[in-house]
Amino acid sequence: MPKFKLGQAKRVANITFEGTDFDGLTVRCGLDLPLKTVMEIQKLSASEKQTEKVKANTIWCNEVLETWNLTDDDGKDIPATAESALAVAPARLLAFLITKWAELVSEPPANLSKPQSDTVMLEALANQSQ
Repeated sequence: MPKFKLGQAKRVANITFEGTDFDGLTVRCGLDLPLKTVMEIQKLSASEKQTEKVKANTIWCNEVLETWNLTDDDGKDIPATAESALAVAPARLLAFLITKWAELVSEPPANLSKPQSDTVMLEALANQSQ
């Protein structure tokens, strides 16, 4: 059996903000993280403690955030890094990004949400035997 590299199935999302205060912003983020990291971000985000929310944002920016088209008021690019995001980006933007990402990361890939051909064949065989 040939080897399969995890990077071959890497999923990313481009999150946009049409019709909001952030209309025009596009954020590219990774969707395929280890389950342990996903659960840690979700747990820390749900906490009432400010320090844990900051930690969730830091992990998210370091592990998930890939690129964005965010600039300051002078048009200078703001790097897509935890340091820049936590220092400059509004808290509501980061909260929204983590919430939207959490929804997307839990969705199965499109080809897994459709019945596989062997499933259809097995159902047909089961129906024939009745």
